[in-house]
Amino acid sequence: MVEDTDVLDFLKDHDGQASLDEVSENLGVSKYGPDSAYALLQALKAKGIVDRKGEMWVLTTLASEESAEITAKPDDTTLTQGAESASDVDKIVRAMAKTLATAMKEAREPADEWELAKKPMTTEIERKEKSLGSLILKPSEAEDARKTLTALSTGTFIDNLFFNQEGKPLGGLPIVGQFALTGLPGAGKSILAEEIAVNASSDGKKVLYATAEDTWQSPTPRFDLQSRMKEKADFLGKDWERIQKNLFVLDTVMFPELRDWNTFAEVYRYVVERENIDLAIVDSVTVLESYRGSLKYRVMELARHNQMKGVTCIYVNQRSKESWDTYEMAGGIGLAHNLDGTLIVDYGRVYWQDQQADLEAKRGEFVRIARVLDCRMCNFERDRIRIDITKEGLLRPIDASPKPNQ
Repeated sequence: MVEDTDVLDFLKDHDGQASLDEVSENLGVSKYGPDSAYALLQALKAKGIVDRKGEMWVLTTLASEESAEITAKPDDTTLTQGAESASDVDKIVRAMAKTLATAMKEAREPADEWELAKKPMTTEIERKEKSLGSLILKPSEAEDARKTLTALSTGTFIDNLFFNQEGKPLGGLPIVGQFALTGLPGAGKSILAEEIAVNASSDGKKVLYATAEDTWQSPTPRFDLQSRMKEKADFLGKDWERIQKNLFVLDTVMFPELRDWNTFAEVYRYVVERENIDLAIVDSVTVLESYRGSLKYRVMELARHNQMKGVTCIYVNQRSKESWDTYEMAGGIGLAHNLDGTLIVDYGRVYWQDQQADLEAKRGEFVRIARVLDCRMCNFERDRIRIDITKEGLLRPIDASPKPNQ
């Protein structure tokens, strides 16, 4: 079983720093879970021995000082090599015990859980009336309370999947809405996202496109993301000069430092606020957090910022299981709850009666579909739409566009 000392020795042998992947791979333990590399590093971080800087776990000054004591050679040169090794082990144990004792001494006695839970309900609040009252909102005057439901056009068939108050197609995504676009790998999510970016930027909207799946401009002969978007623009008759002016790209393949959340968030905010971005597309959200259990919190922070800054956003998400036409996605259903709606672009074999009815397909038939699972901002088309990927690399409905609700 791997111990704290094994992690410390590994870090010392690697110039005092290493990534989670390196620790996991070299020590032969899993990245996450009980007794994992992440758990061991977090335990050392709690003791002040290591700290996290981006993707790297780094020994702190405290660990370096103790390391100097541990590795210092004795003045008596008559000690044997075996005795030196035993002495080093003893010093490591003593140093760990010293660190643990210091941490325990500085730690406060845990409060009674019930007392901690009820404290906010018994605290005197009169003296905080001014600060607390400023956090409470009241409805606006009737004329100011109502806004018109408007849309940001994507130039694709999904513009017809959302309806206004009269039941007519809205003509785009509800403006400043935050939407997950999910489905199995190869379903066509990125193809749709690329077309949306081309259409919106060509129409004069400021678009921020963050890619984690492909490099934007490769120095190799690879048919890269920029080349594919240029091909789509030419086929659709879009103005590439306007696209050049309005499209901004965060390439996490070319610039791996963008995979660190703090760096990504800072650059994202910089572009959004400097360029007044209208539409953001993140393909895919796994760029925000390698640990999928925390993914929903990253998306939540990004969605909050977008809502405050007036940015409509599409978060491309991979299906986390091999099931299809469901809410299952990386980050769990909790991620979908943080957003305003969920669109599915998926494929599979038809088995359920509602699928057969929507798609006019036989049981067991293989189909590609698009579907709006939910939207809290407006009404939407509830039937599945049968789609296909054309030879030009575009996602198109096979049947006519859905009719608006009556």
